[in-house]
Parts: sequence; structure tokens; C-alpha cells
Amino acid sequence: MSAPGAGDVVMDAVTMTYHSQGRPTVAIQNASGTIGRGRFVSILGPSGCGKSTLLDIVAGLTAPTSGQVRIGGERVTAPRRDFAMVFQDDSTLHWRTVLDNVALGLEVAGVPKAERRARAYDMLGLVGLRGFENHRPRQLSGGMRQRVAIARALVMEPAMLLMDEPFGALDQQTRTLVGIELLRIWEETRTSVLFVTHDIREAVTLSDEVWVMSRRPSTILDVVRIDLPRPRDAEVLRGPEFETYVNGLWDVIQAEVASAMREQERAAS
Repeated sequence: MSAPGAGDVVMDAVTMTYHSQGRPTVAIQNASGTIGRGRFVSILGPSGCGKSTLLDIVAGLTAPTSGQVRIGGERVTAPRRDFAMVFQDDSTLHWRTVLDNVALGLEVAGVPKAERRARAYDMLGLVGLRGFENHRPRQLSGGMRQRVAIARALVMEPAMLLMDEPFGALDQQTRTLVGIELLRIWEETRTSVLFVTHDIREAVTLSDEVWVMSRRPSTILDVVRIDLPRPRDAEVLRGPEFETYVNGLWDVIQAEVASAMREQERAAS
């Protein structure tokens, strides 16, 4: 295996243990992996396996019990300015215009007003929201508000974009359309992405790699490289290779869920 590159994010034996009433619970155990610079990586796994916890650790929001995350050889011990996050919940500020929502991070960083507004305006063009810059979030659909959130993250020119089920609150049709829009944006920016989802088809559609987490205590059970051509047009997404990836991932996750259920039944008996 080649050495990590300068912009790669490396997880090395990450373990997370919680303590409740004096009893330890191992949520994640020895999870390791490398997110190559400019790669789109999705995390799948059974419900409650710690996908969001792992994302928070990579983001520097949560410190692991042991192990570490590094970027460019530097250990991640706190939130980084060059990492940006997009969450499932609507995070737009209803009292600010779309343009001012996108410019928020630049404003906090002290970027002069004219520059931050110009950069925000350019980013709205990238996410297909030019012409809505003076609207308030309540005037937009849920999918459009998520594009505002993506624009607000990308305008900071992050080294990595971390996304925690960002389309989970959207209906299926809107979710699919916003996912396609995210792919278009990613293909223009090539920002590294770590994307948490429970939707197998979504993961295959978007990703270069899909990391499958095991049941608790969770680790990276499998890394599936999605060797489908880009752009992922309708022909690709309706093809037999796509379905092969979807079915293979479903088999792995189904086996983990079944194993967890058997273990729970044994514990209860």
C-alpha cells in the first residue's frame, strides 16, 4: 500500500468507548481507513453502528478514546478551519438572505464584505441558485435550502466536506435530484467528501468508495471501490453493474443486521 498523500485523511485504529453508570460500551473499535484527496467516500452500516460518531471524530468534534485521525501527517484534535460540515437538519438562518447565508462563514472569518459577497454570489452560480440570492430560506424548497447549506460549506474552500445524512429529511424524488446536483458540484470542485448515509443506492451513485461499518462494536468491515464510469448518467445508474454493487452491499449489511439480532436473542434468553 502506498504512503498517504499530503491531502489524504487517515484514520488509524480509531476507538470510541462510552461510559454509562460505570459500565463501558465500545461503540467503535480499531476503525482504520484513508480518504484520498479529492475522493468521494460514503459510510454505510446498520442503524446505530456509529456512522455519525465516526464522522464527528474525523471532523475533530469528538475525541476518540484511542487511535487518531491525521491529515497531511498532522493529528486532528479539534475542529479545523479547512473542514466543513453539512447536516441533515435545515441549518439556514431564516432572518438572512440566501446570499448572506452562504457568506456567513466568510463573515465570521473576517473577509471584507465586498469580497465575501462576490465569492458567495459565485458559489450560488455553482449550486444553481443564481437569481435567488435575495430570497429568504422560507421562500425556498427543502432541496434548495440544502443546496444553500452546501454552498455555505464550499465557499470556504475546504480540504474536506463532511456530510451527515444531508438528504435524510428530503422526499425521495428531491433527494435523488439534489444528489445528482451534489455530484455535478463535486466533479467541478473535487473537494474530498466523507458522506454518511443509510441509502445503499445513494452511496453507489455518489461514491468512489463505500465503507461498510459492522455492527457494534463497529469497525470498517469492508471497503468497496465503485468502478462505475463518471459522469453517472441514467444509463450507468440503470445498468447491471450498478445493481451488482447495490446487491453486494445489501448482502453485507443484511448479514450484519441478522448477526446482531441473533446476538440480542441469545442475550435475552
